[in-house]
Amino acid sequence: MERGNDIEGSVADQLDRLTITFDNWNSLPPEVQELILAFLPLDQLFQAGLVCKNFLNVTKRRSFHQARARLRLKECCLSPLVVYAERDSWHLRGFDYENRVWRKLPPFKSPIPAPDPDLFKDFLVAADKGLFCMNVGKASEAEKLYVYNPLSGEAFELPALELSRHPVVISVHVTLAKKNDDMVASSFVVIVIGSAAIGTGRLSRKTDVYDSVKGRWEAGEDVPGAEFSLNEYQTGVYCERSGLLLCVGFMVDGRKGILAFDVEKRKWRKDWICPFHDPVGDSEVVVHFAIAQLVECSGRIYLFSEQEGMMNEEGLMNVRHCIDRLELESGSEGFTWTRVSTREREENWDLLVYPEYMCVPVGKNRLCIYNTIEKSGVVYDVTGNEGAASEPFGSVPPPDLGDGVLFRSLNPVGYAFEARFGVSARPVLGAVAV
Repeated sequence: MERGNDIEGSVADQLDRLTITFDNWNSLPPEVQELILAFLPLDQLFQAGLVCKNFLNVTKRRSFHQARARLRLKECCLSPLVVYAERDSWHLRGFDYENRVWRKLPPFKSPIPAPDPDLFKDFLVAADKGLFCMNVGKASEAEKLYVYNPLSGEAFELPALELSRHPVVISVHVTLAKKNDDMVASSFVVIVIGSAAIGTGRLSRKTDVYDSVKGRWEAGEDVPGAEFSLNEYQTGVYCERSGLLLCVGFMVDGRKGILAFDVEKRKWRKDWICPFHDPVGDSEVVVHFAIAQLVECSGRIYLFSEQEGMMNEEGLMNVRHCIDRLELESGSEGFTWTRVSTREREENWDLLVYPEYMCVPVGKNRLCIYNTIEKSGVVYDVTGNEGAASEPFGSVPPPDLGDGVLFRSLNPVGYAFEARFGVSARPVLGAVAV
């Protein structure tokens, strides 16, 4: 570790010397320029791009992105995320829990438009392994779906959907691959489901899948159940082990629970009934869930819920937050729920426009119940059953946004984002997964 720091420090010193005369820099072969900059820490790398245009041009090369990815496959893992507007640009900050600091990523560039903060609540944003997928189309227009890598600045606009409907579920899944021995490549799948009932006012249960290897949209099975089965803005959770995309919705029996889409087969599990966790003998559990959000952490799937309970002595409704672990039984359609955390809310105020609380992963077996108003949260250890994780493990402080204007969203941007240079936002035909 010390040797790595020494290398980074010496490279930073050399960059300072190279700014004195750019003839020295321009005389270096391109691969040497890329290697010098590739050794810089992420923050210094962004600063180097501001020093001069020569450095900035190097960091824009795809060959530089590949060189950086060979040295650092993953830059950092950020969660939770705060999205805001500043100087007519779309900015993002993420909490680096390992180093206990908020990090700022480069602003989203053209062709990604700077969204109106008042309209951002209608946008859907998903992310996985270095890529964002977002719908930046206005409600009165057709959706505009982009895949974007904020580190490389590479953007790709997905082809138009056959049925324009502003889907209420967007999910992106990235598969790392090797194109040859020395270049990291990737492929991705984007899944869009349902409809926001904009324009025609008609809901849709349609499912579409874009595969970057095939370079086109493919139709999947319609969501089983009623037309409003998936009427919540969400990204769902992809279960790597089973190849299922899990979403919160209304099951075929009318109860609210978990729906499962087989990504490879493009089919829904129509007969699979997975209702929310309902402990036996708990009289305070009621049907109404103000929040029900799936989250993945350390390869396991959890449901964070805000539940209304019984009236207290003051005549106010008790509200509590619960975290339940979902275990899918291998090779079957069975499942089990395990309660790992319960806490009472100190206040009894609910927002109707966008979620006040969400749950995000912040490290191995750590989940943070995050307040989207205060921009701070409490971290819990979820390795055991209820009781073992009842006390706070740590905290997430609020970020300093300066003059930034926060975006409010119906889709809580609450996933963990792994910043990576080597993941391409464009189709990679013939990629082979490893």
